[in-house]
Amino acid sequence: MKKVTLGLIILTTFFASAQKIELIESFIGYTQKSEIISFTPNPSLIVSGDFSGNLNLWDLEKHKLIKTISAHEEPINHIDFNDRKKTFLTCSNDSTVKLWSLYTNRKIDTIKIDGIPTHAIFNEKGNQYFIFTEDGEIFSKHVNRQKIESISKINTKFFDAIISENQQNILTCDDESIKIISLKEGNVINEIKNPYSSYFLKIGIYSGDTIISWSENGIISYWDMNSSEVLSEIRSRNAYNQLPMNDYSEIILSGYYNDRPLVINLKEIEIKKKYSENMIVVNTFMSSLDQKYLVSADIDQKHRLMKLKEVNFTPLVIQERKIQDEKTYNVSSKYLFIKVWDDERVDGDTISINFNGKWILKNHHLSKEKKTILLPLKMNQENEIIFHAVNLGEEPPNTAAVRLEYDNGIEKEFNMRSDFDSNGIIKIIHKNN
Repeated sequence: MKKVTLGLIILTTFFASAQKIELIESFIGYTQKSEIISFTPNPSLIVSGDFSGNLNLWDLEKHKLIKTISAHEEPINHIDFNDRKKTFLTCSNDSTVKLWSLYTNRKIDTIKIDGIPTHAIFNEKGNQYFIFTEDGEIFSKHVNRQKIESISKINTKFFDAIISENQQNILTCDDESIKIISLKEGNVINEIKNPYSSYFLKIGIYSGDTIISWSENGIISYWDMNSSEVLSEIRSRNAYNQLPMNDYSEIILSGYYNDRPLVINLKEIEIKKKYSENMIVVNTFMSSLDQKYLVSADIDQKHRLMKLKEVNFTPLVIQERKIQDEKTYNVSSKYLFIKVWDDERVDGDTISINFNGKWILKNHHLSKEKKTILLPLKMNQENEIIFHAVNLGEEPPNTAAVRLEYDNGIEKEFNMRSDFDSNGIIKIIHKNN
């Protein structure tokens, strides 16, 4: 059995806009192929499946291997979780799919099929799951029944599969197309043919009827499911995107926009032509929801867990504008109150405010009424409050009156200005007394 390596090793450091990200290889340091690392419904627990067919359970906070389970006879190629039932599925090249309890680690069920399962996914309730094979067959299994049923036979290897938001269809991708398959009838009800020289590796739902695909040559595409037309594309230099993405993780992209380095959450990218033409993705990562850890995968299918030094994934719409109006304050209290309003003529100014990489106010119409927000500060670090103009009102630039309250009674009142070329920023430097 291969020995699991422990320890912290500085891996690399790179800059994105004003963000410094130091990636540190954490306590999972695998070297062989086919090993996957998956975030789970429990934010302190991570599960990995290794080349030998073992399941490894890790305590993220303690950096400790909790348990190793001899789960399969060959490599584990997929893991899927259901938060409602506190269970998870594993697929392996040994032709089995197994159902497990997340917290007791007890094996609940084993399914043996003729082919090799590539994916197994739960329905929303967690009482049924679907198995996808290299031969292009889809099986259905109810948790409380012994029998498995064949839903469909497509005769092509599935690279990825998800269930539609209405739970009525399955979305799959293969070397030919993205297919929308009816769960009830088992037939293909819609298909998006692959226009690229490579094939689709990964799909996901962006919002509503818009889906995202990753092609084998790295192109990230946004598709309208109804018209089967591409809405936008992002070029990518990394061709391997088989990260085990799920609801307990976020997709982080690093690369360049207009030749400026950036690191962004995929959810923050709007479907706009300018991004298609001017963005290049260099690396795709999977992040924990608290943004403390990243998982990477390279073209050799080697997955690594990395611990992140303190960083915020600032939205792209902020990174593409320069900073013009800047103010800095030293604060010792743990919290800060910020109030914003229009102290001049109300002319339709609309702003969004971002605090440490997260939106705390979106599309807010400034008025005479003060909007009050309580902000928990990062201790002994720099905190950033960014004012982003949504429109300029009748009298540019966008101007907001601001009052800061902190340190048991200190108040600072001023105006913040922003426009379509620049953002205003307040830097709050926290220092303990």
